[in-house]
Amino acid sequence: MFFFDTNSLVLHWKFKKNINKMISDRDSLKRKIFLEGNHLKKLKTDPKYLEKLARERFYMKKEDEDLFVIKKN
Repeated sequence: MFFFDTNSLVLHWKFKKNINKMISDRDSLKRKIFLEGNHLKKLKTDPKYLEKLARERFYMKKEDEDLFVIKKN
């Protein structure tokens, strides 16, 4: 026999679904934090990586270089 009160099966199912979504989000954020930590560590310790990132993302160049940006359509 089922009783429909504040502890109904439907409500329990909705809470369980919400908990599973939150756990999934938490795991995704933990993975993202780990990857960003590795990225930060690499930026602090690898000058070649830092230079590559500065050139590719921020279009930085050395004083004796010319920079040509070619955009794809």
